[in-house]
Amino acid sequence: MKEDIVVAVVGAGPAGSTAAEAIADRGIEVLLIDKKSEIGSPVQCGGFLPEAFELEKLMPRALLPRTLKEIPERNILHRTQLQRIYSPSGNYKQFAVAGRVLDRRAYDRHLAARAARAGASVLPATCARLEEGTLQLSGRFCGKIRPQIIIGADGPHSIVSLAMGNPIQETGICLEYEMADVNIDPQAAEMYFSAHYAPGGYAWIIPLGRDIANVGVGVRASYLANEKPPGQKLPFILDRFIREHTIAAEKLAGGEVLAVMRGPVPAGGTIGVIQKGNMLIAGDAAGHVMATSGGGIPLAMVAGRIAGEAAIGELQAKIPLTDYPSRIREEFGIELERSVQIRKMVDLAMKSDRLMNALFAALSPAQMKSVMRAQIPAPLASR
Repeated sequence: MKEDIVVAVVGAGPAGSTAAEAIADRGIEVLLIDKKSEIGSPVQCGGFLPEAFELEKLMPRALLPRTLKEIPERNILHRTQLQRIYSPSGNYKQFAVAGRVLDRRAYDRHLAARAARAGASVLPATCARLEEGTLQLSGRFCGKIRPQIIIGADGPHSIVSLAMGNPIQETGICLEYEMADVNIDPQAAEMYFSAHYAPGGYAWIIPLGRDIANVGVGVRASYLANEKPPGQKLPFILDRFIREHTIAAEKLAGGEVLAVMRGPVPAGGTIGVIQKGNMLIAGDAAGHVMATSGGGIPLAMVAGRIAGEAAIGELQAKIPLTDYPSRIREEFGIELERSVQIRKMVDLAMKSDRLMNALFAALSPAQMKSVMRAQIPAPLASR
């Protein structure tokens, strides 16, 4: 492998593949490197993605990539029409949200294939280590490369982010089962809040069809210390939710686990510096995840598009790479910052089911929907 590469993208998830396609489309040499032997696997995400018109309301200033708006039907497992949110007491509020549940394995490979067709060189099963601007590759592809620009889209534990001097970011930890033979509402994506069943986060049931669903829990590690006994493991917490939750247990009784998925999710918003020298980070690597919901696919793909365009602008001497952070802020930075602000507002309540029930009662369904869109409703603004 030749040493002088124009652009290297580390990580072939939605952010990395989107960036690589944008760059390759301009005829610029780009490598798309991923440590996974199979791009898209293992799955680390519930796969829920609002329809394009919902995303336009979530990020009204963002230019959504076409691949985010127009997704092949073969990559969509199911569609939902409602979002239903349960308080610890078992009461719920619901509101209309048109959603798509993605086959993440297929969708991630679809995005990587688009990058390959545009001209990107895809390097799966290849680990990258970054030292003083040089990427040392090992695995299926080996060698040293010194790219003109490096884009880190390599997840919450990004090697590129660490090389830029960023601290390790706050993350949630998620565990999810794919379950069959469950008695669910196939039209509703459900979220369950409870300090007992999902400390510092929430549990979810995301339908994949009439009687099959992704069932998971995402928590923040700092909240697990409050568990009794302390340090409970995530499988115990998810199994307890499935067996004992007043509402969910009835829906999930008799269900069989077909697959187990797990992974970290950034929880603190944009991390430190997202551009330094010839390096950029995007997606989970940069903390581009809505803190109110843990949803990261839309932000990752918009950030990937901006990162790709930033690399093109720098190489063509039209727009400096240093403009990348401001472009991120312009397109979705306000919404991301507000989602973190909202999460901090409700942090205290999340430690107590009594407080969470009171907060839940104070919000109307419309206000709850605004929270999911990173808009601060009056009851929270007054806190």
